[in-house]
Amino acid sequence: MEKYIWTPDYSVGVTLIDEQHQHFFEIANNILGFADGKAVEKEMLFTYLGELGDYSFYHLGTEEKFFDEFKYEGAQVHRAAHDVFRGITKKYLNDLRDPASDTAKIARAMAIYAGDWLKEHILVMDKQYTAVFHEHGLR
Repeated sequence: MEKYIWTPDYSVGVTLIDEQHQHFFEIANNILGFADGKAVEKEMLFTYLGELGDYSFYHLGTEEKFFDEFKYEGAQVHRAAHDVFRGITKKYLNDLRDPASDTAKIARAMAIYAGDWLKEHILVMDKQYTAVFHEHGLR
């Protein structure tokens, strides 16, 4: 699996959001690197996956805070996309709690899902709010 590489194409023109997106990619890459190792420690994987879940929810909350503050017209559709991501991420985390689960397989699937989702989401949805965020002084 190739790592998720940040390029200027993913920039939404808002430093705070761009930095959060970059960190999100880093976490997904860390999980992929760890899950591809020969000896996968379940507890360590839980730590990494928890970080991915926590950070992604934090990041989505950051965007949604600005949607509310700036009365962003696309907020309802954007939030719905975030909610789908949250739901799938929670399912992966719940699947990991099953003692019979293949932890490395689930971790890899979750990291790939999160990284692929973010790449697509930035290019299709996040770039739509750039003008509104800039109008309110976010750069």
